[in-house]
Amino acid sequence: MKDEFKIYLKNLVDTKNLAKKIAKIVLPKSLILIRGKLGVGKTTLAKYLINTLSQKKINVPSPSFPIVNTYEFPELKIWHYDLYRLKKKNDIFELDIELALMDCVIIEWPEIVEDLLPEKRIDISIEEDNSCLRFAMVSHVRGKSDHLRLKL
Repeated sequence: MKDEFKIYLKNLVDTKNLAKKIAKIVLPKSLILIRGKLGVGKTTLAKYLINTLSQKKINVPSPSFPIVNTYEFPELKIWHYDLYRLKKKNDIFELDIELALMDCVIIEWPEIVEDLLPEKRIDISIEEDNSCLRFAMVSHVRGKSDHLRLKL
């Protein structure tokens, strides 16, 4: 089953609201892929999502250089990957992806490893239209027994 929608991100409040909606359905074993061009807001969305899930304000640096950062909360552990610098897709296994998939995983620039990842996931693509207005295309692929739906 698949839910899909498009939401315009006119400002940071819209991005934060999208993160809040996504956070409502995040559980352990959630996989969230965030795509888009450089500077379009992938890390900003990830930061808002992690802060919403933590239920407090925490510093969420971009994992561009370490490639992965982890955040542990009482109910959830989050692995935040930025695969922009990953050269070979099999290098993802050196970054504990198999272990991470037992928790919540957020991946920016997932294209290089997409065929290695489960199909059950939330897929977000942040783009700009002809008038340079940003929007997110969001699809949520659910399993047969997954009753949580992503709704606007």
